[in-house]
Amino acid sequence: MNRSVRIPALALLASSTIAALVLTSCASPDSTASTTDSPVIIVSGQSAQNGELLQQLFDDYNAANAAAPVTLQMSADTDVDTAQKALVSLASGKGPDAVRVTNATYQTMIDAGAAQPADACLTESGAELDRRVLDGIAVDGTSYQVPWYVTPNALFYNDDLFVKAGLDPDKPPTTMSEFHEAAKAIAATGAAGGTAYFGNDYNFQGYVASLGGRVYDPQTKALGIDSPGGTAAFDLFATMAGDGSSPVYSNFFAEANEAFAAGKLGMIITSASGYPALKASGKVSIRLAPVPTMDGGKQVAVSSTNGFVITTKDPARQRAVCDALQTLLSPEAVTRTVAATATIPLLPSVADDPAYLADVYEKNPDWVAVREQQTTPWVSLPGGAHAEYSKAYVDSQLRVLRRETPAAEAVTSLQAATADLLAAQ
Repeated sequence: MNRSVRIPALALLASSTIAALVLTSCASPDSTASTTDSPVIIVSGQSAQNGELLQQLFDDYNAANAAAPVTLQMSADTDVDTAQKALVSLASGKGPDAVRVTNATYQTMIDAGAAQPADACLTESGAELDRRVLDGIAVDGTSYQVPWYVTPNALFYNDDLFVKAGLDPDKPPTTMSEFHEAAKAIAATGAAGGTAYFGNDYNFQGYVASLGGRVYDPQTKALGIDSPGGTAAFDLFATMAGDGSSPVYSNFFAEANEAFAAGKLGMIITSASGYPALKASGKVSIRLAPVPTMDGGKQVAVSSTNGFVITTKDPARQRAVCDALQTLLSPEAVTRTVAATATIPLLPSVADDPAYLADVYEKNPDWVAVREQQTTPWVSLPGGAHAEYSKAYVDSQLRVLRRETPAAEAVTSLQAATADLLAAQ
């Protein structure tokens, strides 16, 4: 097999941007003027992913803190595109003060030297954050992020389609074999059964972890795509697509979400934070449950922290940004966020507090099991490699779903290509 690959333009962009940021940092420690007279600029992509809630939280902050108001620059860009554009702006010396990140872009911002240490800001907030959150954002002992929410993946299922298929909605599948059987029963009614795959390797990483592996280990730099878990996951996707129990979506985020929200898809394993968008149509009776376990594996969900990295190097502006971001860590903000998103509370103390989330969980008992899942952080590859790996992963997954490439061959080829991307960093 020829394992040589051409490094795509996006990887080159990220690498050159990182180099430019290093040079900019050496030449001028503070690329932004030392002033807080102008508003704090916070950039966020993913406007459809709870963007309205984020705007409300900062609007409330601005109403009480007119001295250093936040200007939230929101777009519909993906997390990856948001990070790339921010890096280009920062390299030019005209970047934002903070940028919204997910696990897919957090490491990239650190590797570029754009993300500034946030430990002091977190400590000063006094927030007693969930230990899983702190572990998930620590990189070599330092936190570079002020988190907003932590979203595990979860099983979303249509209560009505379960009943129509003769399934008990109070007994959702707990293993992938049960998930497959439930999907076949739903498909037999004329609806689409279920999707175990996702629009990137978010679910895939959880399946590999369920069987004891890791797609990428940041400490040892080892890849585990070509592993029993990787092969089993791709084989499951192919088998379900082949027997008609799983539809094949080439644009997962648009097609799968739309199908589920319209009541045409019985089950979808996706990020818990997608709950507001899926529920918005009002056409589906949505239930949530923990992610089914890979056969022979352990129960584990993959989690992604959605938060903000401080990118300004000016101490005065860092102070203003920290003040603004700390508002996301208040019990009131955490309560509003969890109530809207079904995500894991950053503050464990508010979960059972009658003044905060106790009533929310009483009204949504399914959310408790989702909250208490064992989780493993979604890991990204370093530098510009992750964006290109993500594209390669989606291409490989689609070929497997279309049964164009056998599962074992697909994971072997994907691991080889990913190793080349890492070597070219």
